[in-house]
Amino acid sequence: MDGDFPGHGSRRGGGKPVDTTKFYKLLEVDKNATVNDIKKSYRKLAMKNHPDKGGDPEKFKEITKAYEVLSDADKRATYDRHGEEGLENGGGGGDAGDIFSQMFGGGGGGRGGGGARKRQKTKDVVHTVNVTLDQLYNGGMKKMAVSRQVIDKKKGVQQCKKCDGRGVTVEVVRMGPMIQQMQSSCSSCGGAGTSFSTCQERTILEVAIQKGAPDGHKVVFHGKADEHPDKDTGDVVIVLKATEHPTIKRRGADLFIEKSISLQEALCGFDMDFEHLDGRKLLVKTSPGDIVAPLARGFDPLAAADSDGKTEWETLEGFDCPSVEKVAEARLTDADELKKACETQLKRKGIDVGAFVIKDGKAEFKQCSRAEALAAKVAKRGATMYVIADPNANKTLRTMKAIKGEGMPTFKNPMVCGNLFLDLKIQFPNSLSEEAQKGLRTMLPPPLLAAPKFKEDDASVEIHNFVDMDPVSSYNENKAFMSAGNEAYDDDGEDESSGGHGPGGVQCQQQ
Repeated sequence: MDGDFPGHGSRRGGGKPVDTTKFYKLLEVDKNATVNDIKKSYRKLAMKNHPDKGGDPEKFKEITKAYEVLSDADKRATYDRHGEEGLENGGGGGDAGDIFSQMFGGGGGGRGGGGARKRQKTKDVVHTVNVTLDQLYNGGMKKMAVSRQVIDKKKGVQQCKKCDGRGVTVEVVRMGPMIQQMQSSCSSCGGAGTSFSTCQERTILEVAIQKGAPDGHKVVFHGKADEHPDKDTGDVVIVLKATEHPTIKRRGADLFIEKSISLQEALCGFDMDFEHLDGRKLLVKTSPGDIVAPLARGFDPLAAADSDGKTEWETLEGFDCPSVEKVAEARLTDADELKKACETQLKRKGIDVGAFVIKDGKAEFKQCSRAEALAAKVAKRGATMYVIADPNANKTLRTMKAIKGEGMPTFKNPMVCGNLFLDLKIQFPNSLSEEAQKGLRTMLPPPLLAAPKFKEDDASVEIHNFVDMDPVSSYNENKAFMSAGNEAYDDDGEDESSGGHGPGGVQCQQQ
């Protein structure tokens, strides 16, 4: 055999060798790749080469045609034996835009290029399994029992007795001297021509939890859904839903722990011990002479917007906002892919998505503000609502220290780990005695402010003391006072008939 793929050297009718590797090379997969591998590779290449993203239209059509063939078991078998020539009479070459939209949530389909109709599958079954942060850190297996309808092997599939396997029945109707035959789909077999019985089967699935798997990761069991004699068996999809850890928060491969320390610990250093997610006991120390202080610029790992401008989302489990108008729909449940679609495909079409909801194996996009989405929020079992996060949330400075390499294992590369951050909050003392303050002045670096020129014993000098006050409350109080003052000015000020210029220049607009 020639080339990197088996089957490249097959011949048709004793002529020149038939190329059966081109489509695999276009999708950058091996010849023995699974359907799931092919789908993942096509999704990545389609996003990269789509004309809307500046890609080559011809390249996009080629990889789409390759995906259409290799994702269909019958077409793939024909292609592996006879190459593209073998597909000429069997179909293929559907519309690239349709396939892309079906995968990424656009319109329906039906604009195919004259190829054979793809065999339908029974409906995929989606189950959500709660996993802890410890399980995602360490990996492991989790068993889950599922029930499905399977064809009764004892009775098998039989020819429908009512229609004799034709799928249609003919009814003779007499209308006076005329006789008319009316053909309709068989009500017994639904037009299939066959009848069969099903029984319930209970299966135990072993769900592999890979180290570092992201929240919402899907584990697919192919051909484990309900059976039907005229359809391919669908898949059982297990979605891993991470539960909240009591003390540790996760973001990607990094972990965050909140701790409060005193001013003494911030200035003089501290030691801290804790048990990691895998049971290891860690003792962490600050370096000698190291000062714990807030960063020079604001940083909050859980803030609504990243420094690179990437949109962040708030997850609301068990909620929907059905009264908000749906502007788009996707047959996807991967939250990360849906977030990318909001920032790329939908934004290019002028649609600013304020929320999207995943339910019933699909996603609905809503064009609204965060406030509108939250106002329309209602409880919905099995739904997950993603709302654009508040950009003004958590804007305070953060004091961070990190333990390198002690974060989460990287998904599919567990030997590389993220970092573990300590989100430190310094608790200042309420007050200090004068003796303590004098002692601190002798040990701390000199003050930055220049010594006051004004003297306390000068009769012309006013002396004030600093107090604690909330600037937001102060602003609101002053705003209310100013509004009341403007109303008093309107009531008691110059007569409107005198032509005076009141607030806003209203009189000028009316003349």
